Amino acid sequence: MNLVKKILVVHGDAKVRRRLVLLLADAGFDVRAFATPESAADNARSEWYDLAAVDHELSGAPGFVFVDMLKKIQPTVPVLLLVSKLELPLVVQGIRLGVADVVATHEDPRVMLRRVRTLLRLEPALEPEGVTPEDLAQVESMLENLSGGANSAHPLGAHTQEPGADLLRLTKEKAVLEARVERLQHEKSAVEAELKTLLTQNADGTRLQAEVAELRSERELAEATQAAIDQKARELSETRAAIASERSALEAERRSRETTPPITAPEKGASEREEINAWREKLAAEEDQLAEESARLRDETTRFAQERRRWHEDMDLLATQEQNLRVYEDRLRKIQAQLEADRVLWFSQSTPAAAAPSPLTSDAGLREAWAKLQRATELLEAERSNFRDERLAIQEHHSSVKRREEQVRDREIQLSLREKKLSSLPPPPPPAAPPPPPSAVKSLTRAPMEMARAVFGGKKD
Repeated sequence: MNLVKKILVVHGDAKVRRRLVLLLADAGFDVRAFATPESAADNARSEWYDLAAVDHELSGAPGFVFVDMLKKIQPTVPVLLLVSKLELPLVVQGIRLGVADVVATHEDPRVMLRRVRTLLRLEPALEPEGVTPEDLAQVESMLENLSGGANSAHPLGAHTQEPGADLLRLTKEKAVLEARVERLQHEKSAVEAELKTLLTQNADGTRLQAEVAELRSERELAEATQAAIDQKARELSETRAAIASERSALEAERRSRETTPPITAPEKGASEREEINAWREKLAAEEDQLAEESARLRDETTRFAQERRRWHEDMDLLATQEQNLRVYEDRLRKIQAQLEADRVLWFSQSTPAAAAPSPLTSDAGLREAWAKLQRATELLEAERSNFRDERLAIQEHHSSVKRREEQVRDREIQLSLREKKLSSLPPPPPPAAPPPPPSAVKSLTRAPMEMARAVFGGKKD
């Protein structure tokens, strides 16, 4: 919804001023026209304008005097300078003083209207403007005939003797503008009410989002609590099942003891001793095997440490050899560069190539140096190939050492598992007690558990 733009027109020529007023009013702008800079400045102090069209040759304020005065009153208003003829110094001076654009008054009015729309940042008209230079000429001639040339110096061209048709038209336009203002007020009220509704809905939405986040956190907390309760219930059910199984096992053992005849003490003690001896022999064998595995593991670890130390020494030696080879290669390159430089110098100082003998056939020292260079290059290549072979061999050795490390680690894991298994076995029982007297045999017959405690070193009643 665009508001009507207000434009200030200040021009000393009544004909040009009338033409500008007709052009801008037909385009839908609210125009205020003045002939003198004093009246325009007084009006600018009380009303705010969106654009000012100012004549460059005003009486009483020539040049840019009125532009400076207007800029002091309304600093942000864009100024359209109207000149009779476009000149480059005038345009440059206007741009330096803050003029938005410079337009010649004799140009096509549609061009001026497009510039006004551009300065006011309005969208260009979809259809061509209805006012043409011919229309402006006809309207001006009509106004001159109506006014009789009596008040041509007035800014709007003889307002004191306007005809009744113009007064009626202005009254209708005023009524239309008042209706438009009223409609705009209603639309403003509706927009404000809608904005308040949207703000209320936004606040309600924010509050609902906060409540949803709080409910989500409470639900997560409830789910976590329920999961903990379920875990406790499962643990309790498992405990109950274990107690029930132990109870059933005790009941079965009690029934089996009631049904089976009691075993005499000597037979039970002999069987217990045999079982304990078997466990002791098995434990001794396991301990011997564990000792052997430990000794073998220590040997492997020692050998692995020696191989690693030797491997590190080999790596240091290879690094030293590589550094020596690089130094030797740098020396060979320097010798080769020096030989090339000497050969070029010799060719530059000797006679022409057709008459001079070749240095490779005449200079024995140069040939010997070249032969030494070739031998050194061959030695360097041989050393490089040996270095590559040694590096490959060391890499293979390193991979084999890694494999042996993994095997030793697996053996250590197996030995630790066997140690845990041996530590979980029951300790060896104490020496067997002497056979009990006959009274004790009778009591053991009546109480088998007491006999077991007596055999394994428990306290006697």
